[in-house]
Amino acid sequence: MYPDRFRLPQVTEHVLAWLERRRPGFGVWDAEVEAQLLAEARLALADVSRRFAEVAVDPGYWERLERSLFAVALPRYFQLAREHHALQRRKYGLWRGGDLLSRVAYTGAGIAAAVVIALTRVPDWLEPLPFAFILFGPFLPDMQESYFERRFRRQLATLVRDMGVEQQQLEAYRPLDESVPSALEPLSEPGSPAGSGETKTKEKA
Repeated sequence: MYPDRFRLPQVTEHVLAWLERRRPGFGVWDAEVEAQLLAEARLALADVSRRFAEVAVDPGYWERLERSLFAVALPRYFQLAREHHALQRRKYGLWRGGDLLSRVAYTGAGIAAAVVIALTRVPDWLEPLPFAFILFGPFLPDMQESYFERRFRRQLATLVRDMGVEQQQLEAYRPLDESVPSALEPLSEPGSPAGSGETKTKEKA
């Protein structure tokens, strides 16, 4: 019915991207943080609403879209964001927060394991493990952090995809007393066939 940018999945994606740019700046997650994020969501939605008003006059559709966003999408986002926000503040549960000393310790553990394996008889498949610690130990905290960040992005992407089902319901349901939307049509340019035909009609009159 409307361009993709005015459909629920894309509007949800726009609002979540807006919120994700602001969420890391907040402290401990509490009711005040959620209230501020709700206010930010309304600002993001108002930005899209202004553009929608330039395309069509359909307040009923837009009100239903808003209800779906605030009643379905945002509660799910808050649950995911609350958990991820707490994980970020705990530095993803990394030992010593992934500081320089922890990276040196991981590498040292790999060297120690390599020495032990060299002096003892162990299965062949264990021999590469110490070298993996030596090579990747300094980057292990970064790899762990990247894993949690990718998982959170996948969860948000799933949320956006699920809003496609809500969009189908928006398009399928329209109250009987709701007026039919009227799309804004471009005015005829001077000299266009529509304009010249209208002029000829007036001349004949």
